[in-house]
Amino acid sequence: MNRFRVSLESIQHVASLTLELDLSPPGLVCLVGRNGAGKTTLVRALRNFSSADTFVRTATPYAFSPDSRITYVVDGTEVVFAYDDLIRSLNCKKAIPVELRNIIAAELPMPHGSRFNYFKSASEADLDIRRAIALGNHGHPEELVSFLAAIYDSPRYSEMVEVAVKGKSYYAIVKGDGTYIREDYLSSGEYFLINLYRTIKGGARLIVIDEIDISLDAAAQANLAGWLRVFCAKYGRKILFTTHSLALMRQLNSDELFYIDEKEGRVSITPTSYSYAKARLFGFFGWDKYILTEDEVLLGFIEAVIEKYCPQIFFRYKIIFIGGGVQVTNLMRHNEREQFLSSPENVIAILDGDQKNCKFAGHPRVHTIPIDSVEKAIYSDSRTDRGFPFSTNRNDFTSEKDFHNYLQQKGVATQKQIFDYLITKHEEALQIIGGTLRNFLSPPVQ
Repeated sequence: MNRFRVSLESIQHVASLTLELDLSPPGLVCLVGRNGAGKTTLVRALRNFSSADTFVRTATPYAFSPDSRITYVVDGTEVVFAYDDLIRSLNCKKAIPVELRNIIAAELPMPHGSRFNYFKSASEADLDIRRAIALGNHGHPEELVSFLAAIYDSPRYSEMVEVAVKGKSYYAIVKGDGTYIREDYLSSGEYFLINLYRTIKGGARLIVIDEIDISLDAAAQANLAGWLRVFCAKYGRKILFTTHSLALMRQLNSDELFYIDEKEGRVSITPTSYSYAKARLFGFFGWDKYILTEDEVLLGFIEAVIEKYCPQIFFRYKIIFIGGGVQVTNLMRHNEREQFLSSPENVIAILDGDQKNCKFAGHPRVHTIPIDSVEKAIYSDSRTDRGFPFSTNRNDFTSEKDFHNYLQQKGVATQKQIFDYLITKHEEALQIIGGTLRNFLSPPVQ
């Protein structure tokens, strides 16, 4: 079971919404969007596939109309929940095979999520838990201990034990005096992560969690994504979650983050970048990618190359001119150590072609344009190219920059005309740097 699609029609304020997922590659899918965009309605619809009474228990009857329906398609098998006037909610007229229902485990927010309703079960099992600890009939959940210790940067979980009671696993931290702290007496964040781990270890291929950050502090949120990727790869899971946490969003890869938006009831889900999501959700503007370069002229030329060779720009980017080639590469290396701009893979340097033999020329994120510089190339062509379009009567230029500035100051050519001329003349040679920029700024491959 690899291909999964769910389509909603006329559910609450959502006129239409479609989500398609390939469950074969494990990994993370994070949905972010403004309140009211349809995130929780989608999570309810996903949970409804495995628990058909979801909407009956969690939604008002006024959320539905005779046009309401949810259509699920799993590898070509279609399951439809349509409006049933008798229950004033959604109903499926045929039985859903257990193997289909079990592919999804969905967790709703307060007060309906299992993270808020597992307390009773743990309390009722307390006598069995106490007996197992006293007799030493328990295991040591090393993976869970490592998970919690890394998320909270704490050794306090080293004495955690796992007790099996009637086919369920319960966890407790055993203290030196023989007493213990049952999992439901830990913090809400710790308790949620234990339940999340329990779900990951279950059989569902698709795990869905609404408001995954609700019980976690900022540090825990920032540490979560890396561990979830490890679990997805190990257990073959796809984890879809919603969040409002910038700390968590910042740790996601570009192909893991999606923006959910609603316009006149029609909901769209599209890949997004961290900076775009941050700007839409909180009004904070920033950049995903940085290009460091030498001077303002080269900055303008890079912009012209991007316009020519990058038809689809996905990431918000900033070009910063620093000074000489050494200063540019030093700043890039400084960022590698301290990441004050971004993580190293999001920062590249582009230098003039006369720097192609500098000491950092072999660095994978240092690139050069195929001409020595804009000024040198335009001056050289003025002397060798019979078809050179920008003619002057002056021959006493003191330098290439003097000639370049003269063309603009006297109105012979604009900076854009100079860039267009060089790009046309060196189009073949520019394919390499054009491809580099395209790969750097284009949408992630899905």
